[in-house]
Amino acid sequence: MPRVPPFYSVNEAKKAAAHRVYHNNGACPLGRDIQQNERKPGDDGQRLCDDCRRLNNLDNLENLENLDR
Repeated sequence: MPRVPPFYSVNEAKKAAAHRVYHNNGACPLGRDIQQNERKPGDDGQRLCDDCRRLNNLDNLENLENLDR
């Protein structure tokens, strides 16, 4: 799934700073669960969600493999 503009949940402020994340991959299950009215644009200085990072890495690998074909 392609990357999307970064966003985070308004509810992240309720979490401890070390647990706050932003999302940037449209296939991320946690990101998809955030309702549109609860999304804020940008990363707010938070770390990238682990699922988004994994999905982004998979996308990058697929793109590299397609270059070899």
